[in-house]
Amino acid sequence: MLESLQYLRAVASLMVVVFHLGAPLSRLGLTAPWPQSGAAGVDIFFVLSGFLMLVTTRGRDGYTLSFYVKRMVRIVPLYWIVTTASLALLLVAPQLVKSGRADAWHILASYLFLPARHPVLGTLEPLVVPGWTLNYEMFFYLVWGVALLLPGRARLPAIALFLAGLAVLGRVVPSENPFLAFYTAPIMLEFVFGLALGLWYLEGPPLARGWGFLFLAAGFVSLLAQGDVAQETRVIQWGIPAAMVVAGALVLERARPVKRIGAFVLLGDASYALYLVHGMVLSAVGQVFVHLQVFLPLPAPLAFIACAICAVGAAIVVAIAVHLAVEKPLLRLMSARPRASRAATP
Repeated sequence: MLESLQYLRAVASLMVVVFHLGAPLSRLGLTAPWPQSGAAGVDIFFVLSGFLMLVTTRGRDGYTLSFYVKRMVRIVPLYWIVTTASLALLLVAPQLVKSGRADAWHILASYLFLPARHPVLGTLEPLVVPGWTLNYEMFFYLVWGVALLLPGRARLPAIALFLAGLAVLGRVVPSENPFLAFYTAPIMLEFVFGLALGLWYLEGPPLARGWGFLFLAAGFVSLLAQGDVAQETRVIQWGIPAAMVVAGALVLERARPVKRIGAFVLLGDASYALYLVHGMVLSAVGQVFVHLQVFLPLPAPLAFIACAICAVGAAIVVAIAVHLAVEKPLLRLMSARPRASRAATP
């Protein structure tokens, strides 16, 4: 694993956490618009995913089944655990779930990584709301697994044409059908950006380190300077800068290995857990602060700052704990190969 990509995973997940801080802070009375650009952490994840899929499957023929198994092992167990915890909370203490309602199809679709209308929000989001990105990831894995059946040189053009064709279809024939609306979104082209970067990383000419810093700075400035963007133009407004960020990290890696910093690597390792559990943690901390304000009122700016620091800190701590105590042992258990049985001794 390239260290710079671990750092980007940590940064991207923290961007999403900060983006979702807006909801608990609004319950404390925050009326100013909360920055929306943190949501672009998702776009960095999509580009990273495309890059990693090409690089890790390079030169592997007949690998489709193994690829599917590895992706399922990596994604499904922790997601199902968090989804089940969210469902249990919704059924046992619905008053604690501010934007949830039990709906049979929505719950089933959440477990199956299929798009379904949220019964309260009306958006194409699962029970664990950030999981909408995993629905795209799983679809991309499905398509890439099929592409692995093609000759190596044909894989990237084939998947690029397929996803571009879906995006064009969604633009020419817009539909309210959840499946058509979801799978024809142009945001999936961000996976192609990552695939292209993977091809450059393996075969393209190296660039001077200065270009890496330039790409990183330009990409992050562009992402953070923009407010909310329309879904139709997101692939351009956030997807291209996200690709620049990943490209900058890769330029630095090719020029000189990036120094390993243990804390950032750990946060990168725990980024999937952080992405899944942060919503529940932010909500819980926000509700604690709402009740505290009744008994121990603080000036609004101080309350916002204290809540933000505590919420982000708690999300990080819980995510690392989940990663170390649940995710990592599960991955080790499910990835272990059964030992060959010993021959019977005479």
